[in-house]
Amino acid sequence: MTQRRQLPPPYRQAARREPARRQPARPPTRRPVQRRRARALKLGKLDGRLRWGLASVVVLLVVLGGRLIQLQGVDRSHLAEQAAAQRVYTVTLHALRGSIVDRNGTVLAYTSDAQDITADPKQVPAAQRAHYASVLAPLLHVPVATLVADLAKRGQYALLATALAPNAAQRVLDLGLPGIYTQATTQRQYPGQTTAANVIGTVHSDGTGAAGIESQFNSLLAGHNGEMTYSVDNLGDVNPSSRTTTTPAQNGATVRLTIDQSLQFIAQHYLDSVLGPSGARGAQMAILDAHNGQVLALASSGTFNAADPNTIDPYVPINPPVMSAFEPGSVQKSITFAAALQQRVITPRSVITVPDTIHMGGVNISDAWYHPTGPFTATGVLAESSNVGTLKIAQRLGPATWYRYEKLFGVGTKTGIELPAESSGYVPPLKDWSESTFANLPFGQGESMTVLQLASIYQTIANNGVRVPPRIVQSITKADGAQTVTKQPHGIRVVTPRTAQTLRTMLESVTQLGGTGWRAAIPGYRVAGKTGTAQQPDPNHGGRYSDWMNWDTFAGMVPADDPQFVVAIMVDNPAHGLEGGDVAAPLFHQIASYEVQHAHIPPTGSLSKHVPLQVCGNLDRRYLPANVC
Repeated sequence: MTQRRQLPPPYRQAARREPARRQPARPPTRRPVQRRRARALKLGKLDGRLRWGLASVVVLLVVLGGRLIQLQGVDRSHLAEQAAAQRVYTVTLHALRGSIVDRNGTVLAYTSDAQDITADPKQVPAAQRAHYASVLAPLLHVPVATLVADLAKRGQYALLATALAPNAAQRVLDLGLPGIYTQATTQRQYPGQTTAANVIGTVHSDGTGAAGIESQFNSLLAGHNGEMTYSVDNLGDVNPSSRTTTTPAQNGATVRLTIDQSLQFIAQHYLDSVLGPSGARGAQMAILDAHNGQVLALASSGTFNAADPNTIDPYVPINPPVMSAFEPGSVQKSITFAAALQQRVITPRSVITVPDTIHMGGVNISDAWYHPTGPFTATGVLAESSNVGTLKIAQRLGPATWYRYEKLFGVGTKTGIELPAESSGYVPPLKDWSESTFANLPFGQGESMTVLQLASIYQTIANNGVRVPPRIVQSITKADGAQTVTKQPHGIRVVTPRTAQTLRTMLESVTQLGGTGWRAAIPGYRVAGKTGTAQQPDPNHGGRYSDWMNWDTFAGMVPADDPQFVVAIMVDNPAHGLEGGDVAAPLFHQIASYEVQHAHIPPTGSLSKHVPLQVCGNLDRRYLPANVC
């Protein structure tokens, strides 16, 4: 049996005597309360954030819900249309510009397919630019330096050349140069180049009319573009199951002119050829049908190439025969004589005593050549172009009557021809006349007109006294074949047929020996016409009339007894003091000789009536032309 070991008494007693020590009581702590409060505060903050977050989510859901309602309900159809539009393409179908043809159907202007040459400079290595330019330059007719600069441009597009013919563009593609491309375009073609360019005009780079008929009839020539609409799939390919809608383009109308291309070409040729020998600055011509006033040719020297706008001189009118006015000189005397015959103040054989000089309106007026005072017939005054004799006849009419006939013949009034920027010319209103005005106007100084207006005056005489305003458009034919013929203007009766016929007989004397215009005569044909030499204002001497700068003119008709056409000519400032009979009359002979053959106009077979130009009296007739006395 195991005995429990007991401590010695002293130890046990000691244990009893010393009571166990108690730990001192700790004061009550507040940490659990603070923790609870902190925990509650954190829970409160978290609860607020949750509430705000929940509110934000609710608001967002409301916004999204509203947006969905808007998209699915309100904007559904609009968005569907936009989505469909992203899959629909519309291509413009360009209308071809209409043609311009002459009276015989010869094409003067038309539009053909062409190609522009473009480049993506980023695909052209910098080291290859010079090589590209050297091989492209001969094909594009563009300088090498220009092509190098174009190929070095920033971006992915550079236009190297425009409107090449398809075969020329194909030669460029055959080079196989990376980065060189073509794009389809059209080109306006002018087969005659300079022929009738002043009438036809030209177009802007965008194809719209810029001048002449191209501008005047731009809306008809341009036509109306169409369009084609089709759908594509998500790969951009045409969707074969989609509906394709097409509005066809309406090509432009064809404008048929009254001019004759062959006659126009010959007229321009003769006008150009006269400049060198005469030293003139320029020349103009208008040729009209004597019966209806239609323009057969309207020409000027040195005209531009309609196919190359760079040949247009910005300081010269595009179409001088209708835009440039000049003082006509003695060619205008026909109005004075027509009025005098109509008013019966003269007959062809009326004798008029003509001195070398006359004092009228405070100024002295002389004839272009010296002669002693002598008896001229009225026909002689016209044939020998006496200013003094013409003024004496004008005095019998008086200013008011003379002015009335001036307006009847259309002076100072636009003809209304279908061409832009026509000049009206100028004749001073009667109320503005000074004392000296009537001393100049009857022989063509102090007023101005275009060569077309001058031709219209003589068309009136050729058409038995009825002036028909000139027109240059014969008809317009739309792409569907509908044709509109230009309405013929109503004629204006100016003088009686008898007066016109009598005046034509007097004008025949001008083109015979003894007359100033004998160089205009055509063998076998009766020719009636009148010369003119008008002094030009000299800007270097205060605008006074010059003694050496002239406008030389001639206007006439063939055959005189049955006129078929009228020609009016102006030569601007020929050198060496040449006059209308020296330069303009020979031009008339050349062009009229061509036209009677070209138009198959036979001689009438009748003979001109002899009317003496002077009362010769005791003059020695051996030194005078046979028809003078």
